[in-house]
Order: sequence, then C-alpha cells, then structure tokens
Amino acid sequence: MTRTWIPIDDLAIPPAGGAYSRAARAGNLVFLSGQVPRDLATGELVGSTVTDQTKKIFDNIETLLKGAGATLESIVSVTAYLADINSWGEFDAVYRECLSAPFPTRTTVGAGLHGFLVEISVIAAI
Repeated sequence: MTRTWIPIDDLAIPPAGGAYSRAARAGNLVFLSGQVPRDLATGELVGSTVTDQTKKIFDNIETLLKGAGATLESIVSVTAYLADINSWGEFDAVYRECLSAPFPTRTTVGAGLHGFLVEISVIAAI
C-alpha cells in the first residue's frame, strides 16, 4: 500500500513545523497528525478554554479532511490529548456537538502539552 501526501497548498495553510505531514492517505484511510488550536493561516493560538480550543481543532480537522475529500462523518478513530484529564467532561461535551452517533472509536489521555489545552488526531475512511 502506498502512502501519499495530501496537498493542502490550496488551503493556504503553512507547512508543519516539524518533520511530519499534517495529513497522509494510505488506501482509503486518511491520517491527520495531532491538531492543536491554532489558526491554520496565521499559526496563532485560538481560545483559552478547553471548549474554545476543542471547537477550533474540530474546525481545523474539518478543513483538512475536506482537502482530502472527507468530512467529519468520515472519522473512524480519534485520539485526544488533554493537558488536564479532569477537563474530560468539557471536552466530551464539545466532541458530542462536533461529531454524531455512531461515534468514532476514541482514546482520551492526559498529556503534557506545550502551551495549549487540547490536541486531537484522527483517522478517517473515504
């Protein structure tokens, strides 16, 4: 199976800051690297609460998936990282607003994040 880079140049999104792709496709699966609450065009951090940051991340995920020919409904698996695992309820409430049943599989863990409260990676099927 060949892994392909998903072009995002049309979306006016700066390249990733490290040695990784924001999105890759293998067969009918799309993998998005961990998304953080940054404005995709400017790189500025957006939101100061778990609610605001989670909403921004799902907006970014939706934009990247669209570039790959997928939607939020295409998501089959989510991995979420929370700076404070005690904010799980706040995160889960926004998650339920952004995605619908039947919900994707999900793992949510507490993690030491760098200047933000939430990071989310997803796998989607096209």
